[in-house]
Amino acid sequence: MKSSKKLRCLFLIFTAFTFFSSAFAAQETNIFSQRRDRLRRRLEIDAKAVLFSGVSSQLFDKNFFYLTGIKEPLSMLLSLPIEGDDFLFIPDVSNKAKLKTIARISGITQILPMKEFEDIFSYLYSWQNKIYFLRPSRPDDYGYNLIRRIMNRHPQFVLKDLAPILNGMRMVKSPEEIALLNKAIGITASGLVNAIRQSKPGLYEYEIQKTIEDTFMALGAEGTSFNSIIGSGPNSVIIHYDQNTRMTEPGDLVVMDVGAEYSGYAGDLTRTMPISGKFTVRQREIYEIVLEAQRRAIEACRPGITLNEIDRVAREFIEGLGYGAYFTHRIGHSLGLDVHDPWFNEATFVPGVVITIEPGIYIAAENLGVRIEDDVLITEFGGTSLSSSLPKEPEDIERLMQATLDRGADQRILKRKEKTEPRDRIRR
Repeated sequence: MKSSKKLRCLFLIFTAFTFFSSAFAAQETNIFSQRRDRLRRRLEIDAKAVLFSGVSSQLFDKNFFYLTGIKEPLSMLLSLPIEGDDFLFIPDVSNKAKLKTIARISGITQILPMKEFEDIFSYLYSWQNKIYFLRPSRPDDYGYNLIRRIMNRHPQFVLKDLAPILNGMRMVKSPEEIALLNKAIGITASGLVNAIRQSKPGLYEYEIQKTIEDTFMALGAEGTSFNSIIGSGPNSVIIHYDQNTRMTEPGDLVVMDVGAEYSGYAGDLTRTMPISGKFTVRQREIYEIVLEAQRRAIEACRPGITLNEIDRVAREFIEGLGYGAYFTHRIGHSLGLDVHDPWFNEATFVPGVVITIEPGIYIAAENLGVRIEDDVLITEFGGTSLSSSLPKEPEDIERLMQATLDRGADQRILKRKEKTEPRDRIRR
């Protein structure tokens, strides 16, 4: 690099530092700074970490958010080995108020224009050859092309995958993350309670969906953590069904698998209800098998056990009653910023892990699907449900529904002249 370009890089770095240092000198290290420092301690000595934010604010990279707390599109994080030594590159640095907000949230005071990234990167890293980078998911995105340009300019660099380290960090939630998950789960539970209370035969699946998602928005959710699954009757046996177009009929079971997203964190709960307000003998039989399988799985949760062992507890119970062929998915998954948060298959539980426990039985020949899902925090004493306020005993589900059905006793079935979906139905 020519000396003039070096001077320009140094000037930009000095300007960014002096602009923010006085405003934030007294600021305590925030949670995102602490995470970046934890990341540094996991890297090889003298190695650097580079992380790209993603292509849009709607599709931001959750790892970038985990380390910075911001959803700024087309941005770049650079972390050096010294604690607190981080650079943030964003597309536009002209808005000083915005820059101060970003610095306050992220704890990063060195914020520079994205167009300067490659020159400054080359200057800062010219004497190093170990670079940790999160591999881009697509070969046509900005991050992929950036890596190629960097490698062309610095063929001596050895790229290392940052994902395993970040995945290991994200598997265990901090108290701050657990509080946000609690909020997301609480909002999710409220949406399901409202849906159970207001449901009756004749409603379309998307109308139940609307009740749930309207509740999410009213309680401060940013959106859903995944496409809502409202499967009635024959759709109750389809695990990932999310078309939500069918009109419910008397006697249907309805599987509602939904999640609210709050401050980036995901809720994920499932309840199954009888649309007519009362389980049939057969429906209740299957429901109680699934409920008991879930109870046993939650009771088995404790530090030192694996998710595979929890799966085995529920599966052996269901198989012992002759329904093993109808339990067609795993018992659950890690929950956090993503609804399926990073997890290592053979990892053992430690305090701070949050998982879903969601056994199910799906009998297509009977149009009978049941799934019950709760979100469970692993503590030093065992598993604690974060969704314990959401009813799941069959009599409690029936009680919630009864008031609505009593009010509509003179209209047992909502008659519709057309069963085609209206133009204004919700699509996700």
